[in-house]
Amino acid sequence: MSVIDEVGRERVQDAVRRCPQLRHLDAAAVGEVARAAFLRHYRAGEAVFREGGPGDALFVLLRGSVVARLGSVDGDVIDLGAALEGHAFGYFEVLCPGPRTEDAVAVRASTVLVVPAAPALRALRGSPDTLLALAQDLVRIVGLQNRARSGLRLRVDQRVAALLLELAAGADVVDLDGPQALLAQRLGIARQTLNAALRDLAGRDLLTVHPGGRRMSLDRDGLARHASAR
Repeated sequence: MSVIDEVGRERVQDAVRRCPQLRHLDAAAVGEVARAAFLRHYRAGEAVFREGGPGDALFVLLRGSVVARLGSVDGDVIDLGAALEGHAFGYFEVLCPGPRTEDAVAVRASTVLVVPAAPALRALRGSPDTLLALAQDLVRIVGLQNRARSGLRLRVDQRVAALLLELAAGADVVDLDGPQALLAQRLGIARQTLNAALRDLAGRDLLTVHPGGRRMSLDRDGLARHASAR
């Protein structure tokens, strides 16, 4: 835990004001949140919280990458989605008190602003616009999860093609934040299954995997056709 000095406190207030889910808080609420908040730093692979743990805080991702992750009794893991830098996460169990329903794990070195539940709730109760923004964000998250479920009806190679296009965000090259195992987790498949799908796509000249496996050149038009083929 890092204590925030006065200079840092002003930066925290700026981060809260810029956070899409919290930007409607008034000045008094922003000040209360900033006074109660503290920083935590996480290494790659370290958990921000674990499934079943207490929902005792909400978080704002200041730097890095944090994913929501579910594990199975067999030891497999599936990544449900990633928090965006500057955005809030982990607030569901603050609004609806109860244990955490999933893990949140840093996939690279990350800095997180931690807002304890009690002051967070006091601030949220006084801002209907902020509660609405959080509700809209939850709708967005559910939509992404529903889209992920619908994608399960596609072949694995098509799902890999679609995810690579999403990660590339219109570019012809995608650089992964971490090892290819993270792609497999996002899709809920085994690493070996992912490797087979990448080999298949490379064999069709739809992508080129560069040495190290984290950088790929894409034939975006070809991948888009492949992902949508029936």
